[in-house]
Amino acid sequence: MNPYIRDTMRYFCLISLFVIIAQDSWAIVVSDTLIIDGEVIYIEERNSPLTDSLNQARRNDFKEKRKAPIWGFDGGYGMQMTDFSISNQVYPELIGVNEFLGISNKTVYHSNLALGVYFRVQKNIEIGVSVLRSIGAVNETSGEVNNVDYTVSFFASENQIQQVFLTEVQPNLFELDTLSIPRLTQTFTFSSIQVPLKFRFYVNDFSAKSKWRAFGEISPIYRSFKLKNTEGNSSQMLFLNASGNFEYLNLSNQNWNQFGVLVGAGSEFHLKKRLNAFVQANWSFPPINKADDSGPNYRMQYSNVFLGVRFLMSDGK
Repeated sequence: MNPYIRDTMRYFCLISLFVIIAQDSWAIVVSDTLIIDGEVIYIEERNSPLTDSLNQARRNDFKEKRKAPIWGFDGGYGMQMTDFSISNQVYPELIGVNEFLGISNKTVYHSNLALGVYFRVQKNIEIGVSVLRSIGAVNETSGEVNNVDYTVSFFASENQIQQVFLTEVQPNLFELDTLSIPRLTQTFTFSSIQVPLKFRFYVNDFSAKSKWRAFGEISPIYRSFKLKNTEGNSSQMLFLNASGNFEYLNLSNQNWNQFGVLVGAGSEFHLKKRLNAFVQANWSFPPINKADDSGPNYRMQYSNVFLGVRFLMSDGK
């Protein structure tokens, strides 16, 4: 062989060997041998997987970030409007003094305070829980029947109840007499604690042109009410009818615990980045009817109106 060609082949083989050895990034090692001029040379070949190391590094460095939940606090002050009445469950033909006089039960207004927390589960859906506290007074009208043995009838005249009775003037000789029944006002302390689990649904979104949105609510609610007789009041309430029949029922302190449903609607106004104001009206169902073993039946139906604020504790509106 020509010496020049032989040297050229030797140099080419050596250069090829250096190039192969330099590929130290190959992951799979394959052993082989090469014999040049009687010398045994061991060759290691590394096969690198066909991957983009830069792309793999990006994937390793990338971590998916979950969006923080949107939540906040809200509170409001308002009025609770309560229709409250006491009836005779044993003798329903006997009615109270106000009903006998044709005076309709007046709506009682109590202050109401609410505090709660809310979470946004979807764009226009929120859930929350609140505690509502109210306290006030309830008045009921009673009367004191004159102590006579022969009551004939009762009738109403000039917003007063008149008692007609027989008076014996001689043996077996009677005459009719009439007396007004003194009216008495009984005052009770009426308080409540209510815990609604609120589901709020927004009708529209805030926008650059609209800084308010309407919403509706439906809430399962736990209701606890206390009725306490004020000290110094009579514990009896008069029930009567036009035929001259009457009865006194003993009124005692009451405590009622009952579940119900609170339905509401209102509007929310965007004030600042994390501050909104709202106005809301609620109606409670069903009415509360509580019968006492001593005879009276307590009935109550109520609604309320709130004006409040909402504080957002995370990014959002």
